[in-house]
Amino acid sequence: MSLNLVPKALIYLERVAQLGSIQAAAKDLNISASAIHRQIATLEETSGEQLFERTPKGMVVTSQGQLMLDMALSWRLEAARLWTHIQENRGVEHGRIKLAAMDAMANGVVPSLLKEVADRLPFVQVEIDILSPDNAAKGVLRGEYDLAMVSNAPPERDLIFHWKEGFPLGCIAAPMHPVATAETLFLEEFVSHPVVFQSNYIAIRQHLEVRHGWIFEKAKRAVTVNSPHLIKELVAAGEYIALTSALDVNPEISAGRLRFIPIRDENAFEQSISVISNKNTHQTELITTVIGIAVAKLTEITKSIRGI
Repeated sequence: MSLNLVPKALIYLERVAQLGSIQAAAKDLNISASAIHRQIATLEETSGEQLFERTPKGMVVTSQGQLMLDMALSWRLEAARLWTHIQENRGVEHGRIKLAAMDAMANGVVPSLLKEVADRLPFVQVEIDILSPDNAAKGVLRGEYDLAMVSNAPPERDLIFHWKEGFPLGCIAAPMHPVATAETLFLEEFVSHPVVFQSNYIAIRQHLEVRHGWIFEKAKRAVTVNSPHLIKELVAAGEYIALTSALDVNPEISAGRLRFIPIRDENAFEQSISVISNKNTHQTELITTVIGIAVAKLTEITKSIRGI
């Protein structure tokens, strides 16, 4: 959905509310902080209401500011409905679709999906944003994306789950690494080797800290990075091992670059992957078709993973 009818002032208001400061919003939107400050000041002057409370921890939206955020969301969803009607008039063979996906899917699921869409719908334009799972789900709820492929999506009542599958936690290692021949591995064994941990930027880190936080303290030698691609490269080099799900490394496993060893701990975290959309936005035939392609592609990949 590339039709954006939401006024800039409301877009700025949303970003400041999401990020907690004008400076962070300016960096995210790639504009000057003074431009955002002027727009918010104008909104407050025009409405006669304070839209944010300035606190030591950042800018917190007031109840009056929340009313404006609700209006911005309604405006965005109406723009999305208008865009879907325009798309319907073009038919499924033409049009544009926007989706969000995780960084870990960038070298596997996403290219496979794009190829399938290009083969079946050659005149359809696809726009993809790589986001954190949380931001992808929020973007769908705000009407910014037609669909998203995310991990551990929140159980929001306004989300439609078209597909959902669980993927157990496992250790990835280069074929020559000592643990590569093991059938399973305990986390105690995992932390006895040099390991690569995901930074807080990557969603799986947050879930690992909740369920298995002790591993970050007990690891004898660890490197922390914010790039799934770099994690795979460090592991493939042979010295380090890492924790992830089989879906995240399916291309590397299929190519023989990495091995996946399931974690044996009884309470091991399981990552869920979902295809989601917003139930409040009308789904055109094009959107339904692309969702169907995404579900079929993920189902196909999942079947191949089950044989790992």
